[in-house]
Amino acid sequence: MYGEIDLELYTLSIIRLNTAFEKLKSKNDINEIKTMFKESYSDLDKLYKDIVEDLNRKEVNLNEYYMFFSNGKQTFPLYIKILQEIENDELEEEISSLINVFENLNKIAEPFSTEMIK
Repeated sequence: MYGEIDLELYTLSIIRLNTAFEKLKSKNDINEIKTMFKESYSDLDKLYKDIVEDLNRKEVNLNEYYMFFSNGKQTFPLYIKILQEIENDELEEEISSLINVFENLNKIAEPFSTEMIK
């Protein structure tokens, strides 16, 4: 990634995740929902690993990270809460993986603040 967050990957994974939530409410095919959760997890995990790699470099341009994580500080906990409220044994593994990746992203987001941007 090298200093840039793949916002397209993030956006697609969130759209896919939100679509899976809607399909779950509509009681659609659980296998399709499971696949969507797995794909969202895969994308978010890749994004997380890329961010960790970028932030561990000697020289880091943090401007893009401030905006992403300022927003993430609000959205990551919401996704964690939504996922924790899902009661479906067939999706337990996927839900656990998604919660884990959102918690990891949220841990990185904690030290970022909108005050730092000013």
